[in-house]
Amino acid sequence: MRRCCMGRRGLLLNDEQKEAVLTRDVPLLILAGPGTGKTETIAHRIAALIGEGEDPEKILAITFTNKASQAMRDRVLSLTGKRLSWIRTIHGTCAQLLRSHIHKLGYNTAFNIASMEQSNKILKDCIREIGLNEALLDIRELAGTIARIKSKAKPEEQLASESHPFPEIFNAYQEKMRSQGCIDFNDLIYLCLKLLKEDPNTLAEARDQWRHIIIDEFQDSDPAQYQLISHLGRERGIAVVGDDDQSIYSFRSSTPEVIALFVADFSPKIITLKKSYRLPRILLEAASSLIRNNLKRFEKELVCAQEAEGHLEVRGFGSETEEGDFVAQEVLALQAQGVPSDEIAVLGRRHAPLAIVEASLKKMNIPCRKMGERSFYELREVRDMMALITAVALPENSPALERIFKLTPGITARAIDLLEDIAEQNEVSLYRAAELAIEHQYLQGEASKSLQEALTRLDQLRPRMEQLCISDLMRAAAKEFDYLSHLQKISRGPSDYEKRLGHLKDLAQMADQFELSSGPSLTNFINEMAISAIQGGTPKEKGGIRLITLHGAKGLEFRVVFLIGAFQGNIPHVKGNLEEERRLMFVGVTRAKERLYITHARYIQNEVRQRSYFVDEMGRMLSPKSQV
Repeated sequence: MRRCCMGRRGLLLNDEQKEAVLTRDVPLLILAGPGTGKTETIAHRIAALIGEGEDPEKILAITFTNKASQAMRDRVLSLTGKRLSWIRTIHGTCAQLLRSHIHKLGYNTAFNIASMEQSNKILKDCIREIGLNEALLDIRELAGTIARIKSKAKPEEQLASESHPFPEIFNAYQEKMRSQGCIDFNDLIYLCLKLLKEDPNTLAEARDQWRHIIIDEFQDSDPAQYQLISHLGRERGIAVVGDDDQSIYSFRSSTPEVIALFVADFSPKIITLKKSYRLPRILLEAASSLIRNNLKRFEKELVCAQEAEGHLEVRGFGSETEEGDFVAQEVLALQAQGVPSDEIAVLGRRHAPLAIVEASLKKMNIPCRKMGERSFYELREVRDMMALITAVALPENSPALERIFKLTPGITARAIDLLEDIAEQNEVSLYRAAELAIEHQYLQGEASKSLQEALTRLDQLRPRMEQLCISDLMRAAAKEFDYLSHLQKISRGPSDYEKRLGHLKDLAQMADQFELSSGPSLTNFINEMAISAIQGGTPKEKGGIRLITLHGAKGLEFRVVFLIGAFQGNIPHVKGNLEEERRLMFVGVTRAKERLYITHARYIQNEVRQRSYFVDEMGRMLSPKSQV
């Protein structure tokens, strides 16, 4: 018998949510506008499946960010007491599939997920080896074209249509990445889809792994991701959850058209979540009035579930500096009324206007934090510790081992160059090259002794993977390699050492949280950390007002939002697709739970700018005092 599901704050799920939770035996499309409780609905659908006797390992739930995956795992754990190891990002899911099957494509299963810095270096090496003039080529543009091709449903056709010498560069890059034991972020989807298309046994094995597949934020899928989901979801219980009105990542090749494709390919039952629990009436009606002007969309008439009226204010200023000063003054007033700093956000189309607001906030001694600051995952001590545990779990991962060798006293840069030459000449991993160097005495004295000691330490740690949790393995690795002494040497005094040590404690806490909700899989943790390092961010947000780009704000919510720079040419952008620009504005408006300020400057770089007509499209919702 199916249980009655409880929703947020102990309230019963509404009728549409219940229907979405309990629908079985047909493909399902859940259209979920902002604040309609999609996360709660997905978590309860998973909980209901488990309550009906389904094996948790047979449920795959895909999200598009690690933060969303962690939140979903935690929610399902609280509902069921079960840890679901297959609540993953789409890239994390593909990474785990590739660990099992990538050898069929000639890759090492201990592949390293290369950072953008690593992959760009390999791309530059390929260009030089082909004999092209690097100075005449834009590496960033080339890397972007490679990523765009890998996002296509039929990448081979797209590659064939590219002009010379790009196909040669693409193929040389892929081969060099493979020979160095690396794949890039986009390869996670590209290679996984290649396997599923070309090897029926891999496809059958992957399909047999799960009986139910649930996809969150479906509108963020690109054509390759849709193909992957389509291959896995055939003849399975598949449910996709999305909102075409929030599709804003065309620069990453995602498109709202995947929802229409899913409808055409799967003929799903469609359920629309209509009640918005986040938005007060005035903000919901303004957002609805705005987005209704888009013609290519699934109609969703949202209903306000709140009694609160909300506040929407539109202000115009002479300059961006005046605009920034207004934001700072209003923030001070809000803080005086008891609104916490971390519940206030400033959203802007570009980083430059946000920097002007930042200057105004700092002038008034208001703490603030910019999204896009240096990522936690780029910190030296975090990368060192991840290399240590990666080399323990995946000995053939050459980049991780190289980093450890660089940490080990006695192993010189010249010795590492020799090991890399041995690896390349013999087409083996760096680990095997080190064994050959010791066996054939290619290294002498201190370098040989230190190399042997490093390999011995790793060998001694390897059996402990099964005995220790991930955070304890980190501590054991730090002790085995005397890493804290190294940390003291690179620190700029006691306070810097304590700060770095704090970062390692944060990393250990992340590992504990991962194991609590997802289970004790070291390789899964390594995969997700590598993906997080590429996507950026930090596990512990600093305090203060948040300064975020509109694209970076999706999925977030705040009591108070300032949406700055609402003028023609900025939003909608002069080069943007009008419907996507309107969706971007819609996303910005719907981040606010209580109060929204929309501001613009009349004079930008000595030019007169008109207020965005997107504001006028929601204008009938504005109070008279807001008509500025």
